[in-house]
Amino acid sequence: MNTPNDRNDASGPNPRSWRGLDALRLEAEWQAQEHAREQERRGVPLDPADPRLGEYRLIARALRNPAMEPVPADLTAQIVAHVEAAQGFGERLEHWLLRLLGIGLALIALVAIAIYGQDWTPAFADLVPDWSAQSADWSGLVIGCLALSLAWQGVVRFMRTVEPLHPA
Repeated sequence: MNTPNDRNDASGPNPRSWRGLDALRLEAEWQAQEHAREQERRGVPLDPADPRLGEYRLIARALRNPAMEPVPADLTAQIVAHVEAAQGFGERLEHWLLRLLGIGLALIALVAIAIYGQDWTPAFADLVPDWSAQSADWSGLVIGCLALSLAWQGVVRFMRTVEPLHPA
């Protein structure tokens, strides 16, 4: 609600200036709000002829009687505990389901190898190419480049974790 304007001099605002008119309007609003608050406190019935006063009374009633209960002091701790419990159960369930899936796939693969393994051996032997001396050189070069790249990534990762020797 508005507060009265304390900056007016003792003679009152000058009604000929726009600041004076604004001060008069603010004073009228302040008086209407105070009147509505007083009527609401005394329990006087609403006057349908003055809707502005009814609105101010509604605001005063809402401010006097909050619509909701106060928030518990440990609300955040309750929410965190609830979320952690829900995540913990979901993660455990997912972990066990993934284990069961992996075991099931491994068993199916072992059964398939036991049944069809003898027929697959010649097919896989045909897939392996004959290695020449030149292909071995190129293979070694590719493996060396990959090893060097992985080693450099490890060095960079290590350097990011180590604190600098000279702090800025």
